[in-house]
Amino acid sequence: MVKIRLTGQPEEVEAAAARIGGVVAVLETSRLYPRRGDSRLVSLYLEADVSAPARPDDVDGAARP
Repeated sequence: MVKIRLTGQPEEVEAAAARIGGVVAVLETSRLYPRRGDSRLVSLYLEADVSAPARPDDVDGAARP
């Protein structure tokens, strides 16, 4: 298992999380956390099992369309 922190604009962070979820098995996703101060950025935390495919039919780890 690995822990991943994504930081950026909310829509970009959510899109990146969805793409990661298409490649590896995401076990847990946090809520969006605003960055400190007056930043417009957010952070999102994922826990992922990189040894498991995102989908059962994805046996070699490559994302399928």
